[in-house]
Amino acid sequence: MKRLIIGYGNTLRGDDGFGVDVVTLLQNKSLKNSALKSVFQLTPEMALDMLEYSHIVFIDTAFSPSHEYALACCLEKSHALELSHHISAFHLIDILNTLYQHFPTFEIFSMLGNRFETINKPIAYNNAVKQTVDFLIAYS
Repeated sequence: MKRLIIGYGNTLRGDDGFGVDVVTLLQNKSLKNSALKSVFQLTPEMALDMLEYSHIVFIDTAFSPSHEYALACCLEKSHALELSHHISAFHLIDILNTLYQHFPTFEIFSMLGNRFETINKPIAYNNAVKQTVDFLIAYS
């Protein structure tokens, strides 16, 4: 199984850089059959890069008004395909399924946050990054 791990977010916006920070730490680790990609945001063109992978892991930050720095797996899917400013992991999977008849398994790991100006609680943030890195290494 070839696995692609994509961390995305804006490192200039504090907590929003979670996915990028996870991938940065993973670059120094030994992961079997895994490729790493760090991007500012997801784009439709990325679907072409995903065709060679049977499993895709998306890592980002998700808004939550009350669960700051908690880790979560996203279970909610938007049913609207808007190809403008924001492309979700689900949209990319839909593009792979519909346009390319490619059906990889996938996971979405999110750190919940509600402030994106800065990293409000560095210890909690670093713990969330480390827990995600450790989990991905254990299951590589």
